[in-house]
Amino acid sequence: MIKYLISLIFLLFIVSCNEINLNNVSEAVENSTNRIEEIIENKKEDKKDKNQLNNKKTKDNIFYYLGEPYFIEGVSYIPEENYNYSEIGLSSFYGKELHNIKTVNNDINKVTELLGRHKTLPIPSIVKVTNLDNGLSINVKIIDRHDDNAVIIQVSRKVAQLLGFYKSKIATVKVEILSDASKQWKSVANSLNEENFDETISSAPTDIVSIEEIDEILDTNNETNSIVEEPIELNSEKITDFKLYLKVTGFENYESIGSIVDNYDNNLKYTSEKNNSKYDVIIGPLENTEANNLVSYFISKGYKETEILIE
Repeated sequence: MIKYLISLIFLLFIVSCNEINLNNVSEAVENSTNRIEEIIENKKEDKKDKNQLNNKKTKDNIFYYLGEPYFIEGVSYIPEENYNYSEIGLSSFYGKELHNIKTVNNDINKVTELLGRHKTLPIPSIVKVTNLDNGLSINVKIIDRHDDNAVIIQVSRKVAQLLGFYKSKIATVKVEILSDASKQWKSVANSLNEENFDETISSAPTDIVSIEEIDEILDTNNETNSIVEEPIELNSEKITDFKLYLKVTGFENYESIGSIVDNYDNNLKYTSEKNNSKYDVIIGPLENTEANNLVSYFISKGYKETEILIE
């Protein structure tokens, strides 16, 4: 198309200037056309190279991540920037099976660091996790998603040790997002992928801990032996005795409640209440492990809406 336009322009010029040599004009048109096409191709290549460089940066660098709504065993989750997030529920932890494994936003899971995995909070973000069983609390960086409906957060093995539930494997926790710190991490993650970032800042070196070293570093027989190589702000808060309950919604009638609950354990204590045309059931008091198992049980039976309650 460009070639034809250039030819037309020069043709008009020729008509108005009869004394110009036609061979020279033709050669000039051809040379000009080739040069323009060369420039266009070079620009295309430059744009392609720039896009490849930007894609490589995004591919290699940690980036800010929310993600689309998704399902876990039929339960819907909607990731969102909720800087007022505060929830009570169960926490489990992950071990060396995820050590040095890349996360959903190109970060790296480390069982020896203060990290966590959450189903809906921004990645990365910072939360305060309080073990309501003993009052210990610590700040944790959220770096990944997890796929366990029964717990609201999965923390690293080191966090579980510091919060005192490594042996019991599960705890009742309160998770609160720290809005200012989380927004700062969002800015950092976004800046890592800016076009000129590599010209001013280079990546800081990090130590690699192999899987074989983990069991030497973390003595599984001693919860308090969790290598403190840098200051860790572990707080202790006053707690009150509480009882743990599980609320399950969506039952059609009393008969279905009795059938489902008794099929699990006919010794479970529960109450029910009408909620519009459906019924809710509240089971408890429960131990942490039993509450965790019941969440999975009810979801498998088609009751997707469950909630941990304490009083």
